[in-house]
Amino acid sequence: MRVLLISNPNSTSQNSALFREVLPVIRDVEGLQLLARFTHYPGHAQDMVRGMTREDFDVILVFGGDGTVNEVVNGLLGPADSANRPSPQEIPVLAVIPTGSANVFVRALGFPNTPVEAAHVLARMLERNTRRTVSLGVWNDRWFAVNAGFGLDADVLARVDRAREMGFSATPLRYLAVAFQAYQRARIRPPRISVRARSSAGETFAADDVPVMFTSNTNPWTFLGPLPVVTNPRNSFDQGLGLFGVSDLGGIDGLVGVLHLFGVDHRHWLNKVTDARTLHFEDAVAVDLVCPKPHRFQADGESEGTFTEVHLESEADALEVFAPVDPAPPMHRNIRRILRDLVRIN
Repeated sequence: MRVLLISNPNSTSQNSALFREVLPVIRDVEGLQLLARFTHYPGHAQDMVRGMTREDFDVILVFGGDGTVNEVVNGLLGPADSANRPSPQEIPVLAVIPTGSANVFVRALGFPNTPVEAAHVLARMLERNTRRTVSLGVWNDRWFAVNAGFGLDADVLARVDRAREMGFSATPLRYLAVAFQAYQRARIRPPRISVRARSSAGETFAADDVPVMFTSNTNPWTFLGPLPVVTNPRNSFDQGLGLFGVSDLGGIDGLVGVLHLFGVDHRHWLNKVTDARTLHFEDAVAVDLVCPKPHRFQADGESEGTFTEVHLESEADALEVFAPVDPAPPMHRNIRRILRDLVRIN
């Protein structure tokens, strides 16, 4: 088995000590040949794997976060609107060892969030050749694996990125603080998003002047530290896209609806409040989002610029990944690990 490992050497979450712990775990897989390459600029991972087939490598192993996963997916599959898009069996299988800040994709697949633990799980998957096929999202002609959003969530991510560039860490509390600030600005000048969607069963959804509309390809859509944030409980890598929106940002109901998007109401105690303001649609295969003025758009946690119109689709069985066959987490929880992760929230 020929494996190409791709890593960003400038990532603050990676260091030589971590490599010394992780790489031997993967190299010990019988019959595995490992080659490591490092990225040197944004988009390099996409350029690196563009046009690769299984004749080049059997596996592309991403040692990074959701942004690097997004680059590799787009490099392997090419433009989503291409008539010559490769089948999942023609391109290398994707594997991930998480080192990002959220790691939504790999955690939703059922892997641990820590690199060493995830490496041990992945090694067993490689030995047993345990893989599955997942659906992916498409926005315009590009792919996304986790989520995409117009407006508020894109503004939050852009501002968190600016904070990180200034040397601040992207902690869950920082996300919540930035989300509240973005909410206050959006209340004054809310986006006016028109939404049109169609499900695989032919059902339709339409809404106008929506200030917040979010699209996810996974369940959960993100994590608040160790806690999953769920907007569309029925969503999965085996279905279409899940839509979650807030119809009105005014009053306490609007605030609670926005905070629900960012995981504050993890136990759903405020369902009666949020149900009055939130919009849900499941298993969407086509979605059109239109704004009268340009607004930020994000995909897989990366800002993609400003747009007035975005078309999204769900592509079933788009990519093969190494992952547990049953990604459902065990019923019991590791209390020590949760407490350890909670201490890291500062």
